[in-house]
Amino acid sequence: MLECLRLESCSLINEKGLERITTCCPNLKEIDLTDCGVDDAALQHLAKCSELRILKLGLCSSISDRGIAFISSNCGKLVELDLYRSITDDGLAALANGCKRIKLLNLCYCNKITDTGLGHLGSLEELTNLELRCLVRVTGIGISSVAIGCKNLIELDLKRCYSVDDAGLWALARYALNLRQLTISYCQVTGLGLCHLLSSLRCLQDIKMVHLSWVSIEGFEMALRAACGRLKKLKMLCGLKTVLSPELLQMLQACGCRIRWVNKPLVYKD
Repeated sequence: MLECLRLESCSLINEKGLERITTCCPNLKEIDLTDCGVDDAALQHLAKCSELRILKLGLCSSISDRGIAFISSNCGKLVELDLYRSITDDGLAALANGCKRIKLLNLCYCNKITDTGLGHLGSLEELTNLELRCLVRVTGIGISSVAIGCKNLIELDLKRCYSVDDAGLWALARYALNLRQLTISYCQVTGLGLCHLLSSLRCLQDIKMVHLSWVSIEGFEMALRAACGRLKKLKMLCGLKTVLSPELLQMLQACGCRIRWVNKPLVYKD
């Protein structure tokens, strides 16, 4: 019996189509509906598939928190969920209440989510991969809630979370001790917060930190020296290549760190 179905960008898939699919495939474990024309009524049918493990709903502009509540009420075995651009704090509340096994969660560009929503995520103790790119209303308070509750985090993407500050980094440094990959590009962090983070996270191997406007050259120097020997991948603005000390760069490369220099204009998105 069919267990995996990938329908990405099938714009003609609607409520009736999904009702038919769920009737014929009650044991469905994976379905990709990215950029499809499904709505909350369609998700109500999909919720009948209680064996679902992987669900991708990114770019489904017609779904809302109500649809996520349907899924959360009967799909407690979900381990991977993609909600790119789709939900708000209320959806996260339902999700955290009904889908405790989630390990991978993509909330990128869900720009109505606030610190309150991230507070709900703190109950997802099995979460390992979390994408929060461009959550412009989230601050260090919300990141602290995630860090305290989700201690198994391995990968975290905070790119363009413009209001995330040192408070978030300090919480990650204290609680997210399993973190291996982190993106903090465009965040409002300082050299002090960055240095504390990189000196504390002993498992961190990959960090992307482009356009950290509040971090001085000395701040970058101190932070990178604190992590030298552990970092394997590093992404920074190419302008830093000429101002960071050659000795530091040589040391990083000698320790096996691959540095990716990028030349990106400072453009803000919301």
